[in-house]
Amino acid sequence: MSIIRPTTTRVRSPFSEVRDSERQATLFVVATSAVAASITATAALLVTLGFGA
Repeated sequence: MSIIRPTTTRVRSPFSEVRDSERQATLFVVATSAVAASITATAALLVTLGFGA
């Protein structure tokens, strides 16, 4: 054990689990928004080119 460097073992805080779940929810929202935006852009391109219904 060194006085200069802290030990590498860390105790996980219960709040880190909350942050992890919030991060996962945020990533899900971002991914869903990105997919929706790309679908909308593709549909707009197809309509502009005359392939729309």
